[in-house]
Amino acid sequence: MNNPLPVDRFSVADAARRTWPHLIESMLEAVCLVEPEGLRIVAANAAAGRLLGVAPSDLVGRDMHEMAVTPEDDVFWREVAEGFGASIVSESFVSRPGGVAVPVTRRVSRVEPAPGAALYVVALQDRSAEFEAGRSADASKAELQATLESVSDGVLVTDLAGHISNFNRRFAAIWELPDEMLLLRADDEVFDWMRMQVQDPRQYMQRLAEIDAATLMQATDRVALRSGKVVERATAPQCSRGRPIGRVFSYRETQTGL
Repeated sequence: MNNPLPVDRFSVADAARRTWPHLIESMLEAVCLVEPEGLRIVAANAAAGRLLGVAPSDLVGRDMHEMAVTPEDDVFWREVAEGFGASIVSESFVSRPGGVAVPVTRRVSRVEPAPGAALYVVALQDRSAEFEAGRSADASKAELQATLESVSDGVLVTDLAGHISNFNRRFAAIWELPDEMLLLRADDEVFDWMRMQVQDPRQYMQRLAEIDAATLMQATDRVALRSGKVVERATAPQCSRGRPIGRVFSYRETQTGL
């Protein structure tokens, strides 16, 4: 039996470089093939061109550092160059013409069609919609907080499970909550603190249980605190599109010096 001819690793690598551009064109996500030496792009598919705002052919020969936006990218590519196993995934940004930064999830995989002839497969997933949704949510939270702070009453908002969703500084002042509890947003500690501040903890907890059991209940009560304050507590369900999603408690001092 004849021995098989030795495989020329360079011819295998060259064949792969000729074949893979056609392969990556069939992929839905943006993909670039990158040489480890110099991190230069040797092929890019149409999806990569759309993501990066240029023709795919214009990406060939470019250094991956040219598309970097954050200083962390230098560290990332150093780790890639030093060897990282099969693949590495991170969240970053890439740059479009005009300096537009695009948030992406980036996965880099190392393939070696022949010994000593490696390539990096860089897959990029556009996170713009997710990023904008997060920014919109942050803006909504900021607007809600500004609204709460404009209210003269103390306000505490909880979800259906009883976890704290939001509160204002007036609420913290009425209940004299320690700063560390506010910073940690420690639900159990806050509720324990409130229970310890009332003159009749048993009655206080019993009434809260009644309120919790009736999701749509609206009620007004007076709570006597050990400090001598009397606080009027109003509670109402928080609803979205007609469905309860939590509860809003408002507190107002009505009497002092008991």
